[in-house]
Amino acid sequence: MLRVVSLAVLALAVMGQGRQWVEQAVIDGDSVVRGLAKDGIPAIDEPEFVTAREATFMVDEEYVLGVTNGSVKKAYSTWLLNSHEIVNDRIGQAPIAVTW
Repeated sequence: MLRVVSLAVLALAVMGQGRQWVEQAVIDGDSVVRGLAKDGIPAIDEPEFVTAREATFMVDEEYVLGVTNGSVKKAYSTWLLNSHEIVNDRIGQAPIAVTW
């Protein structure tokens, strides 16, 4: 797969080790549990980008989400989005939210 003009450099979230599933309630004898606290998956608010040539941390077969307004092209690694699920960015002056 060809890489798009720019690729996002997204920092991986450092999720705490040894997190415990926490019982929130019991419904009809079954536990309802939560693994992460509220807001436990941080958004990326100001992504930095590199050119495709500089993105040596990626492989050609890696899937990306691409966004363009016709002149500006950006790509967001789905592998990195697995740890964040949302990127708050801009295309030109327009704010966008990239979700996975």
